[in-house]
Amino acid sequence: MSEQITVRTREKWVDDVKVIACILVVLGHFFQSMTKANILPENDLYEWFDTTIYYFHVPLFFICSGYIYQKYSKVNSVSNWCKNVAKKALALGVPYVTFTIATWVLKKVFSSSVNDQIGGLGDTILLHPTAPYWYLYALFFIFLITPTFSSVKAAAIGLMVAVTVKLLILTGGVQRLRSVDSSFKRDMVCARYEHLCV
Repeated sequence: MSEQITVRTREKWVDDVKVIACILVVLGHFFQSMTKANILPENDLYEWFDTTIYYFHVPLFFICSGYIYQKYSKVNSVSNWCKNVAKKALALGVPYVTFTIATWVLKKVFSSSVNDQIGGLGDTILLHPTAPYWYLYALFFIFLITPTFSSVKAAAIGLMVAVTVKLLILTGGVQRLRSVDSSFKRDMVCARYEHLCV
């Protein structure tokens, strides 16, 4: 009986969007690997495809995760927040640590055959997550600091505050935030487009 209720409450559109985003992730990583290994040429079509995919496939995952989080997580007290953090640490942390360790071991064993070398295990797990597991790492910290809203009005206000802060950061309205954001943006660009950061 409870399985039928769970199936009925699942939102099909979220699953459909995640499937589309997963296909784009696979295609993006496939073509990146093929061009990095010089199997396919890095031409204008590849650059367009790669840039286009990266503009929206990761935001799709974050939108779906945020929607489900807001809909099903109610964090209205410190004890609820602690329970939510523990739940997210288990749900996101176990796959993150497991697959990061597996990837780390494989990259160390086959270090002469991989495109990207990897650092120490502790550094990789705690500070510099490896692709594609950075998403789980980032998602955990987003869930850690993101409030849930009890009404549409509160959510709209939260969205306006977030957009305002981001605009301040992008336009340099707050000098200290701008310097933090600039270094973060540079790190993201360098991680994504290594050839731009010599």
